[in-house]
Formats: sequence, C-alpha cells, structure tokens
Amino acid sequence: MECYVRKHDKLVRYLDMCIEEASREYARVTMPITENHKNGMGVAHGGAIFSLADVAFGCAANAGNEHGVVSLSTTIEYLRPGMVSPLKAEARLVRNGAHVLTYDVNVYDGSGAHVARCMATGFQTNVPLPR
Repeated sequence: MECYVRKHDKLVRYLDMCIEEASREYARVTMPITENHKNGMGVAHGGAIFSLADVAFGCAANAGNEHGVVSLSTTIEYLRPGMVSPLKAEARLVRNGAHVLTYDVNVYDGSGAHVARCMATGFQTNVPLPR
C-alpha cells in the first residue's frame, strides 16, 4: 500500500506521510511536524491534521480494492494542539456496506495526546484504481 499511495498521491509525498499499515479494517499513517506543517502559532496546522486523517481513511477504504472509494462526508473535531512530532492517524472501520463505508479516525501527537477525531464516510465507485 505504501508504494502505491506514495506513487499516486502527491500530497502524501509533499507532507512526508508514511503509511505504516493499511487494511480494509484499519490503517495507520504518520506525518512529522516540521516548519512546513505548522500554523502561525507554531503548532500543527489544522489543514495538515485533516489531510493526515483523510489519507488514513483513504488508505483503509481503498486497501485491496480494484475500484476506488471517494469521500462523501468528513467531520473533524480538533481536541488540542498537535505539538510533538510525529502525528499519527488511525482509521477504524465502523460500517462496511455494499457502497457506503464509514470510519472513525483518531489523530495523536508524538506525546500520545489526542489531537483530533473524525468520522469519514466514503462511497465505493466503479472507477478502477490506477496501478
């Protein structure tokens, strides 16, 4: 999964994300907090945190698929600032329907602080994934 995602997803490469594990039921993705990942207050930027959560969802939802899953809806709640590198997102399958999949995604910083939680829902398309 790591090679496939890194090959086709420029944002994953740009934000230096690492897909550590990916299956339909669970995915774990990490990302450092560098100066490029911080907001003006010096902590992890909300957009970077959201991107990490979205990639974890996408890795899980598309793991082992021939056809792509796309986002229908994602909600995120920021719980505290991400201060300690690296950030880690874990996506866990909640619902595995014929066309609609739902995941809980939690983001933690390097200290173990719970930075954000989100619910991501995707739609199973008939569009082949690039190889």
